[in-house]
Amino acid sequence: MRDRFRLDYVDPAEIIRKTGDFYEYPNCDREPLPRWSFGRVTLLGDAAHPMYPVGSNGASQAILDADALARHLGAATAATVEGALAGYDAQRRPATAGIVLANRRGGPEGVIDLVEARAPGGFVNIEDVASHEERERVVRGYAALAGFGTRSVP
Repeated sequence: MRDRFRLDYVDPAEIIRKTGDFYEYPNCDREPLPRWSFGRVTLLGDAAHPMYPVGSNGASQAILDADALARHLGAATAATVEGALAGYDAQRRPATAGIVLANRRGGPEGVIDLVEARAPGGFVNIEDVASHEERERVVRGYAALAGFGTRSVP
């Protein structure tokens, strides 16, 4: 295994042996909340849906939250602020809950997980492990779930 990661200019194992202290900063998420809005107060971004920090999801979803919140607050369909916040909550909460749960199954790195499961010993040609179409389906499926590329935020 060590020879698999051999570099001519540096010895990673030696760097690790000579390093003093290591600190662990675990990534974590939280269960999706049953609601975000409480009267005239609501949550957005990481306060509403802390998720694993992969694929810029936290920042991206916060931007989509802010866009949706602004649209609901500016819409003539909501008679009150509370009604606008309830609409925002109903729109964004299920979408982000799906992303939190999908991230637990691998998120946008699903292609890496797929290839590792099928070829744990490595491979010469990735097409022999998973076709381009299959890899693209994994990535695009996640992108669609996360709201990436479906439209631009004005």
